[in-house]
Amino acid sequence: MLTTEAFNALLKTLEEPPGHIIFILATTDVYKLPPTILSRCQRYDFRLATDHEIKELLKDVSSKEKIKIEEKALDLVVQNAKGSYRDALSLFDVVYSGQENDRSEITAEEVSKVLGIPDIDSVIILLENLLLGNGVKSLEVVKKLEEKGTNLQQYTSFVLDILREILAGKITGDLDKKYSFAKDSDVKSVYKLINLFLETENKIRYASNQALVLELIIPEM
Repeated sequence: MLTTEAFNALLKTLEEPPGHIIFILATTDVYKLPPTILSRCQRYDFRLATDHEIKELLKDVSSKEKIKIEEKALDLVVQNAKGSYRDALSLFDVVYSGQENDRSEITAEEVSKVLGIPDIDSVIILLENLLLGNGVKSLEVVKKLEEKGTNLQQYTSFVLDILREILAGKITGDLDKKYSFAKDSDVKSVYKLINLFLETENKIRYASNQALVLELIIPEM
């Protein structure tokens, strides 16, 4: 987030750094760094962690801290970490701190409750009816979400995660059994749904009536 002028001011120090100082520059937008800065740095590119790597980390932590957690509960934490070690540990800490009974095993239900993760059944019902073109049933799902006080922005993001898995399954021909409702739908329909939910995700965060933004997907399908 440094300006060109700020980088130029930093450059002199980088060219002749004091012997007792090491500078560590971190960015997610490496293309914004001037070549004069990059040429004076050792560059290390870091990638997001895989789900397996994050799961192994959390298993190691739970073992050392003697925390009991269900496999499905662990999967939910991993899924919501989205490749970030830091977020994975932060979420795990939130889940552990929010445990009602310290001695019991952390369940998937507890994780969903503490992290506010939407119910996957409601996602599957909505997607199934949208693909079938059943507007009445789709509208009922949205209304129930609104009545429950579901965070619709988070819900939309969760739907996109599911749609990504469905799209991958349709392309590879290895669709997960729990998404069998999409078996007879063509890839174009899934692609259209993804684009509609991407638009919704972008609009819903600024909308005063979030349910309406979500409902607008129904006539489009």
